[in-house]
Amino acid sequence: MSDKSSTTETAKETIARLRANRQQRSEVATEVPQRHQSQNILEAQTKQGAKRASKQSGGISTVERKRAIHAITQRLLHGELTQGQALKTLRVEVLGLTQDQYANLVKVSRKTLSDVENDRGSYKTDILNRLFKPFGLKVGIVPISTGVTWLL
Repeated sequence: MSDKSSTTETAKETIARLRANRQQRSEVATEVPQRHQSQNILEAQTKQGAKRASKQSGGISTVERKRAIHAITQRLLHGELTQGQALKTLRVEVLGLTQDQYANLVKVSRKTLSDVENDRGSYKTDILNRLFKPFGLKVGIVPISTGVTWLL
């Protein structure tokens, strides 16, 4: 019995070890400067390919959420992301929701959400606004060149 107890973790020891690991990861994450954290998340996603939302996705703070939304919209405005890529990144990174969960939230079909995220089809402005509304965003007209000047 002593051999078995020395090599087998008890449930309490396992829980304590997992909590210590989570705390250690949390401490390491706070060492990354906050203004670079959302950019690092986006770069990691690009390097790893598509990222999926899961039940394990943790929530982020309001400040981190705002920074992530800002970073993603900047990349969208600079042409680094398509509208669909931006929506998917927002859904996964900011809300941590699956397509089914998010489609139910914004009251569109999962197929419509999937098509928009994969830049398939052409959707009306009201559908796109419904998809971006949870992030405080809506479709608008923006200059296509930084050299565009406005006459008043």
